[in-house]
Amino acid sequence: MKKILALSVFLLCSYYAFSQQPLFRYYNAKSRKHYYTTNFAEYGNGAAGWALDGPACLVYVNPVRGRGIVPLFRYANAQNGDHYYTTQQNGFDPGLQGYTPEGIACFIYKFRQPGTVPFLKYYNKATGDHFYTVNKQELGRGFEGYVFVGIAGFVIHN
Repeated sequence: MKKILALSVFLLCSYYAFSQQPLFRYYNAKSRKHYYTTNFAEYGNGAAGWALDGPACLVYVNPVRGRGIVPLFRYANAQNGDHYYTTQQNGFDPGLQGYTPEGIACFIYKFRQPGTVPFLKYYNKATGDHFYTVNKQELGRGFEGYVFVGIAGFVIHN
C-alpha cells in the first residue's frame, strides 16, 4: 500500500512539474511589436519577420484545478498589429479600443505562489506595443518609451 501511495504522489508531482511549458517571446523589428506563444512551431526560431527573443517564462498550457491557475487571454488589434494579454476575459484596460479576442494564450497564476515571479506589463504609446517580462531590469520603470502599467499575473521564471 505504501508503494502505491508513494508512486501516486510521484506521478502527481511529475504531472505538475512537467505540465509547465515555455512562453516564447518574439519581436518584429518592422512593426515594432512583441508576440507571445506556447506554440514554438508557430514561428520557430523566427519566421515572417518575427525574431525569437527566447522563453519569457514558464506557463501552463492546460488548466490546473485548485492551484490558482487562470487563463491568460490574448487580444489582437488588427489596426496596429499589437497583442494584449490579460486574465480578464471580458474587457481590459480602459482606453484600449480596437482589440478583438483571440482565445486563451496559456494559464498563469492570478496571485503570487511559492516559486513564482510577477509577469510585468509595459506599454509603449508611440508604437502601440505591449511588452511582458519577468525581468524588472529589462525596462525598470520605463525604457525606450515603454511605461510600466501593472502585473499581468504570476509565472515561473525559467
